[in-house]
Amino acid sequence: MSTHKQQSPRENKRLPTPIDHAVGVQIRYLRRAAGLTLKDLGQAIGVSWVQFQRYETGVSRVTASRLFAISDALGVRVDSLNVDPGAPQLLPPAHSRRHESAELVRVFNSIADAHHRLAIIALAHAIAASTAPASPEPRAALPPHDGFDIDAELSS
Repeated sequence: MSTHKQQSPRENKRLPTPIDHAVGVQIRYLRRAAGLTLKDLGQAIGVSWVQFQRYETGVSRVTASRLFAISDALGVRVDSLNVDPGAPQLLPPAHSRRHESAELVRVFNSIADAHHRLAIIALAHAIAASTAPASPEPRAALPPHDGFDIDAELSS
Protein backbone atom coordinates (compact mmCIF):
# COMPACT_ATOMS: atom_id res chain seq x y z
CA MET A 1 0.00 0.00 0.00
CA SER A 2 1.46 3.36 -1.05
CA THR A 3 1.56 6.22 1.40
CA HIS A 4 2.35 8.77 -1.31
CA LYS A 5 -0.05 11.68 -1.01
CA GLN A 6 -1.40 12.88 -4.38
CA GLN A 7 -0.78 16.60 -4.94
CA SER A 8 -3.49 18.99 -6.00
CA PRO A 9 -2.74 21.25 -9.00
CA ARG A 10 -2.12 24.17 -6.64
CA GLU A 11 0.48 22.22 -4.70
CA ASN A 12 2.40 21.12 -7.80
CA LYS A 13 4.61 24.07 -8.67
CA ARG A 14 5.64 22.49 -11.99
CA LEU A 15 2.21 22.64 -13.62
CA PRO A 16 1.74 25.37 -16.24
CA THR A 17 0.02 28.53 -15.06
CA PRO A 18 -2.21 31.05 -16.85
CA ILE A 19 0.97 33.07 -17.48
CA ASP A 20 2.54 30.08 -19.26
CA HIS A 21 -0.56 29.81 -21.43
CA ALA A 22 -0.52 33.56 -22.21
CA VAL A 23 3.17 33.42 -23.17
CA GLY A 24 2.42 30.44 -25.43
CA VAL A 25 -0.41 32.29 -27.14
CA GLN A 26 1.89 35.27 -27.74
CA ILE A 27 4.62 33.03 -29.15
CA ARG A 28 2.11 31.39 -31.51
CA TYR A 29 0.86 34.79 -32.65
CA LEU A 30 4.37 36.08 -33.36
CA ARG A 31 5.42 32.83 -35.06
CA ARG A 32 2.43 32.97 -37.41
CA ALA A 33 2.97 36.68 -38.07
CA ALA A 34 6.55 35.84 -39.07
CA GLY A 35 5.28 33.15 -41.46
CA LEU A 36 7.07 30.33 -39.65
CA THR A 37 5.81 26.82 -39.01
CA LEU A 38 6.06 24.91 -35.74
CA LYS A 39 8.76 22.82 -37.39
CA ASP A 40 10.71 25.92 -38.55
CA LEU A 41 10.79 27.51 -35.12
CA GLY A 42 11.32 24.22 -33.31
CA GLN A 43 14.38 23.50 -35.45
CA ALA A 44 15.67 27.04 -34.90
CA ILE A 45 15.68 26.58 -31.14
CA GLY A 46 16.56 22.87 -31.04
CA VAL A 47 13.27 21.20 -30.10
CA SER A 48 10.77 19.07 -31.99
CA TRP A 49 7.67 20.65 -33.49
CA VAL A 50 5.61 18.63 -31.00
CA GLN A 51 7.49 20.14 -28.07
CA PHE A 52 7.15 23.59 -29.57
CA GLN A 53 3.39 23.04 -29.91
CA ARG A 54 3.33 22.16 -26.21
CA TYR A 55 4.97 25.52 -25.45
CA GLU A 56 2.43 27.38 -27.58
CA THR A 57 -0.56 25.68 -26.01
CA GLY A 58 0.78 26.22 -22.49
CA VAL A 59 0.99 22.49 -21.77
CA SER A 60 4.75 22.81 -21.18
CA ARG A 61 6.45 25.69 -19.43
CA VAL A 62 9.07 27.60 -21.40
CA THR A 63 12.39 28.08 -19.60
CA ALA A 64 14.09 31.45 -19.59
CA SER A 65 16.85 30.22 -21.90
CA ARG A 66 14.23 28.95 -24.38
CA LEU A 67 12.42 32.29 -24.23
CA PHE A 68 15.63 34.01 -25.29
CA ALA A 69 16.19 31.46 -28.08
CA ILE A 70 12.61 31.90 -29.30
CA SER A 71 12.85 35.70 -29.25
CA ASP A 72 16.11 35.54 -31.18
CA ALA A 73 14.64 33.15 -33.78
CA LEU A 74 11.59 35.42 -34.17
CA GLY A 75 13.72 38.56 -34.31
CA VAL A 76 11.85 40.20 -31.43
CA ARG A 77 12.81 41.45 -27.98
CA VAL A 78 12.35 38.84 -25.27
CA ASP A 79 10.03 41.17 -23.36
CA SER A 80 7.55 40.99 -26.26
CA LEU A 81 6.96 37.34 -25.29
CA ASN A 82 6.07 38.13 -21.69
CA VAL A 83 2.45 39.17 -21.46
CA ASP A 84 -0.17 39.76 -18.81
CA PRO A 85 -2.58 36.80 -18.87
CA GLY A 86 -5.48 39.17 -18.21
CA ALA A 87 -4.62 41.43 -21.17
CA PRO A 88 -6.07 40.92 -24.66
CA GLN A 89 -3.88 38.50 -26.57
CA LEU A 90 -4.10 40.16 -29.98
CA LEU A 91 -0.98 42.28 -29.70
CA PRO A 92 0.48 43.87 -32.82
CA PRO A 93 3.11 41.66 -34.41
CA ALA A 94 6.67 42.67 -33.68
CA HIS A 95 8.05 41.90 -37.13
CA SER A 96 11.70 42.10 -37.81
CA ARG A 97 12.93 43.13 -41.21
CA ARG A 98 14.95 39.93 -41.38
CA HIS A 99 11.83 37.74 -41.16
CA GLU A 100 9.80 40.00 -43.41
CA SER A 101 12.58 39.90 -46.00
CA ALA A 102 12.85 36.13 -45.76
CA GLU A 103 9.10 35.74 -46.26
CA LEU A 104 9.13 38.15 -49.21
CA VAL A 105 12.00 36.28 -50.85
CA ARG A 106 10.28 32.92 -50.27
CA VAL A 107 7.04 34.09 -51.87
CA PHE A 108 8.82 35.99 -54.65
CA ASN A 109 10.86 32.92 -55.58
CA SER A 110 7.69 30.87 -55.89
CA ILE A 111 6.39 33.14 -58.69
CA ALA A 112 7.17 31.42 -61.99
CA ASP A 113 6.20 34.23 -64.38
CA ALA A 114 9.09 36.68 -64.95
CA HIS A 115 6.68 39.47 -65.90
CA HIS A 116 4.92 39.16 -62.57
CA ARG A 117 8.22 39.21 -60.69
CA LEU A 118 9.26 42.39 -62.52
CA ALA A 119 5.89 43.96 -61.80
CA ILE A 120 6.37 43.23 -58.09
CA ILE A 121 9.82 44.81 -58.19
CA ALA A 122 8.36 47.89 -59.86
CA LEU A 123 5.60 48.04 -57.25
CA ALA A 124 8.15 47.83 -54.45
CA HIS A 125 10.14 50.67 -56.04
CA ALA A 126 6.98 52.78 -56.38
CA ILE A 127 5.99 52.20 -52.75
CA ALA A 128 9.52 52.94 -51.52
CA ALA A 129 9.63 56.14 -53.56
CA SER A 130 6.29 57.30 -52.14
CA THR A 131 7.48 56.81 -48.55
CA ALA A 132 11.04 58.09 -49.06
CA PRO A 133 12.32 61.43 -47.71
CA ALA A 134 11.53 64.61 -49.65
CA SER A 135 14.40 64.29 -52.12
CA PRO A 136 14.78 60.61 -52.98
CA GLU A 137 17.42 59.42 -55.38
CA PRO A 138 15.98 58.84 -58.84
CA ARG A 139 15.19 55.21 -59.55
CA ALA A 140 17.13 53.66 -62.36
CA ALA A 141 14.90 52.29 -65.09
CA LEU A 142 14.69 48.53 -65.08
CA PRO A 143 15.69 46.93 -68.36
CA PRO A 144 12.86 45.52 -70.48
CA HIS A 145 12.45 41.78 -70.09
CA ASP A 146 11.18 39.72 -73.00
CA GLY A 147 9.43 42.72 -74.51
CA PHE A 148 7.97 43.77 -71.15
CA ASP A 149 8.86 47.33 -70.11
CA ILE A 150 8.26 47.96 -66.42
CA ASP A 151 8.51 51.75 -66.76
CA ALA A 152 5.94 51.72 -69.57
CA GLU A 153 3.67 49.53 -67.44
CA LEU A 154 4.01 51.89 -64.49
CA SER A 155 3.17 54.96 -66.52
CA SER A 156 0.01 53.44 -67.99
